[in-house]
Amino acid sequence: MQEIFLDTGTGRSSILVGEGLAFHLQSLPGNPVLLIDENVMRLHYEKFHSFRMIPIPQGEDYKNLKTAEKIYRELVHLEADRSSVIVAVGGGLTTDIAGFVASTYMRGIRFGFLPTTLLAQVDAGIGGKNGVNLDGYKNMIGVIKQPDFIWCDYTMLETLEDREYRAGIAEIIKYGAIRDRGLLNYMDIHMESLLVKNKPLLEEIITACIKIKADIVMKDELESGERRLLNFGHTVGHAIERNYRLLHGEAISIGMVIAAELSSAKGMIPDAEKIYLHQVLEKSGLPVSIGFDAKTIYETIRKDKKKEGTDIHFIFLRKLGEAVIGEISLDELKSMLYDLPECSE
Repeated sequence: MQEIFLDTGTGRSSILVGEGLAFHLQSLPGNPVLLIDENVMRLHYEKFHSFRMIPIPQGEDYKNLKTAEKIYRELVHLEADRSSVIVAVGGGLTTDIAGFVASTYMRGIRFGFLPTTLLAQVDAGIGGKNGVNLDGYKNMIGVIKQPDFIWCDYTMLETLEDREYRAGIAEIIKYGAIRDRGLLNYMDIHMESLLVKNKPLLEEIITACIKIKADIVMKDELESGERRLLNFGHTVGHAIERNYRLLHGEAISIGMVIAAELSSAKGMIPDAEKIYLHQVLEKSGLPVSIGFDAKTIYETIRKDKKKEGTDIHFIFLRKLGEAVIGEISLDELKSMLYDLPECSE
């Protein structure tokens, strides 16, 4: 078992990576309330049936203030008070909602995460971003507060559908692309073992990703600088996710390919490295292209919360393992999107 600490101005998280961590719930003081993915509750009912549970419906359409309000009312019904602990059991949608609710219920009560998807274990559940969507725009309402604990039990991934599992690999590849070329190479070599959920490999890779993200978050918790690097592939990826029927990681995979193309167009990343990133994504079984309407994608990006005035923060690759934060005008981004071969007008 591995332990990583994430210390910031909004709290300290103890992050464990290992097997059987779900049973640590028994050691929590009082009677915790589980905000649990309804599918996880069905698949792992025997692990959690003794706890008070509030099932969370899945799908981005439910990640909103209406769902949060229902949870607040259920917490009142359960007589949850300031001594209570909320535990999110599920993927990134569940951890996002649970962290938001816990941070605002009674002006904030203790909370922790038991992430059950690969994406949540390496990315979405780490870093203290908690929030809900508004009118289809991702995470427009939220807070930054670190959970007290995060328990990444990779045995919970055994029941995760292959498509969801592969979607999580996209975020691992992202870490390699922006910060650690060696991790990218290591994944390339061991992709077959990763795809069959080899446990020692999972512990090693999940731990490596958490260390990268924790290091970045501890330097820039509020995303005024370096933390923006974690948005590599997300500007276009979020727009694709909103308009096409793709999982988050699938859309981010395509977003990373497009971000690498735009980096190349600006004379940054060498063609050979751009092609290698494309190959590793393909090897993982993730989509690397989709025919999209440039106008639709542009209009979605134009309303993105990362926009400031007529410019948008965009993450470019100087080379694999080294990303840079750039400013790009909306007009320039629009032109570059229309020039992409997969776009339609």
